Amino acid sequence: MLLTLSNLNSLRTEHVPQLVTNFEAAFSVKLTEESKTIRDVLGQIDARLFQSYTRPMVATLNSTILNGISAPDWIPSINRPDQVRPYVYTTMLALVLVHTEVSTTLPTAAPSSTTQLSTSSGSQPLSSSILSHLLTQVSSSLLTAFTLRPKYTLPALMQATLDTEFIAQTLSQYATEEATQLQSQIYLELDRRTNNDARARLQAELGEMRGVLKRLREATRGEFACFRKARNATGSK
Repeated sequence: MLLTLSNLNSLRTEHVPQLVTNFEAAFSVKLTEESKTIRDVLGQIDARLFQSYTRPMVATLNSTILNGISAPDWIPSINRPDQVRPYVYTTMLALVLVHTEVSTTLPTAAPSSTTQLSTSSGSQPLSSSILSHLLTQVSSSLLTAFTLRPKYTLPALMQATLDTEFIAQTLSQYATEEATQLQSQIYLELDRRTNNDARARLQAELGEMRGVLKRLREATRGEFACFRKARNATGSK
């Protein structure tokens, strides 16, 4: 499926346009409508394949998140939670496996254009397109799961914030406008489900929570190194 997606994008972005250009030059004609039809058809096939590949992952991630947040033990037993919940790591490790599958399936020696997919994120590499799509779906699942809880105490607010921010910060290079909007909506929904006292006390805890997030991200730097931006053109992390 991944190779088909990659090859299809190569057809869309390179080979078919070049064939059309050569045909137009050779026969002195313009294939405007025909070119548009070809692009539309290839785009539809591309979109269906992309959804077919990502749909099972989205379902698994959604189930993991909903079950994790709805579990009775999700609510912190301490006043100042200092860890994200296990479902967060399960979600993140599932995305690591996706990244590994994509990066090891496609030939690394191939030209960059053959490993690009324009279905969901312009001309991003295939791994970025897939992970951007999955991050958006994860954000949607978080919003749904947090909305299902009727109210939040201060520790629960802190836990929800830690869980959401850990995912968002670790996967920041894959953030889309839609994912960012969903994450903002999460905080609005949390705010609606708490009281003024917890809301005010949360502001006082933000500094400590930033420190917790920093420690958690440092502790998992190795596990999630594949999500870090490359420092230079050679792709070193």
